[in-house]
Amino acid sequence: MGKVSGKVVAELFSFMAERRGLLSDDLFGSRRKRSAIDAAAIMVDKAHPAGNEHNIAGALPMPIKAAFPCVARGRLIHAMEAKQIDGDLIRWT
Repeated sequence: MGKVSGKVVAELFSFMAERRGLLSDDLFGSRRKRSAIDAAAIMVDKAHPAGNEHNIAGALPMPIKAAFPCVARGRLIHAMEAKQIDGDLIRWT
């Protein structure tokens, strides 16, 4: 049951964030109609002109979950309230 409810809440967050324009256009993870292939294509598209101009271009992929294993609860709640996230979703989180 926990996995099902987690999936439902994640979908609600995603829908709300997309609708309110809270996500950067550069964010691809777990978003509809945005895949890892899209992200790679954009990265190559941006890096290719640098190579043509004899500049160096690079990318540093980072496993975010490993970099940020925990969240400061108070700061997260404050940020969610600032974005006017529904109170029920904040409490569930």
